[in-house]
Amino acid sequence: MPYRLAAVSFLNTLPLIEWFAVTGDPRVTLERALPSRLPDILFGGGADAALLPTVEILRGGCGLLGATGIAGLGAVDSVKLFYRGEPEDMGRLTVIAVDRGSRTSVALLRILLAEVVGVRPEFHEVEPKPGQPLAPGEGVLVIGDRCFEFDRWRRESPAGAQVSALDLGQAWLDLTGLPFVFAAWAAAPGFPAAAGPARVAELSGLLTAAREYGLAHLDPLVEREAAAGRLGRNGEATAAALDYYFRHSLRFRLEDCELAGMRRFHELCVVHGLAPSSPGPFVL
Repeated sequence: MPYRLAAVSFLNTLPLIEWFAVTGDPRVTLERALPSRLPDILFGGGADAALLPTVEILRGGCGLLGATGIAGLGAVDSVKLFYRGEPEDMGRLTVIAVDRGSRTSVALLRILLAEVVGVRPEFHEVEPKPGQPLAPGEGVLVIGDRCFEFDRWRRESPAGAQVSALDLGQAWLDLTGLPFVFAAWAAAPGFPAAAGPARVAELSGLLTAAREYGLAHLDPLVEREAAAGRLGRNGEATAAALDYYFRHSLRFRLEDCELAGMRRFHELCVVHGLAPSSPGPFVL
């Protein structure tokens, strides 16, 4: 029986899943979905593993597979809070509109606003659109490919000059000195016991092999996505912007420092009532 995988449908996942499309490996099936849909798929029995938002890993007590995910040390360029005014106006925010797919980023933003500027605004879900008017005290959290659209609007529109942007990856680094992990391959809660150690190790190996293939083939991946008109860093539709995003904005190997960042995020989620106190992140 093939391993059933589910992953987010953003540009940043391509280095982790390109291998499955290229090889057509019969040992794996892959479903694409928004980050907010992945917990329902994984915990509802629809997948053996998912590229799960980090806060859902912490809430569900899932083990990590293959030490593989989507992380960053500093600015990640695709997870930002946009708000009207100057940087110092962030402390006056009272309402945040959030992308419906952004559970981990919502938890991270709640922590950052409480810890850094001491505010706890109201949050509500919307479908963010570049150019939407922002009243004083109102912000919008945008993630993934849509964040690049906002960056392009902010750069090209006169109205965009009145809008500030906070990169959550950079804000996390400034607060903690650690990388932030936005998502990671995680096993369904019952999968390790049902599958056994050998199959868990095999699936971890497949995910690692897929990651290493993607990182070794970034050049053709960038060329293809640039030719398709995909936006990259700063909302630019260039190969250079995409290349920078894959090679510098993001990290895909979860090493000791990334796991330390996950543990610190877990600690702060507990403090702010966003995740249970145990278990913390662990690698299968």
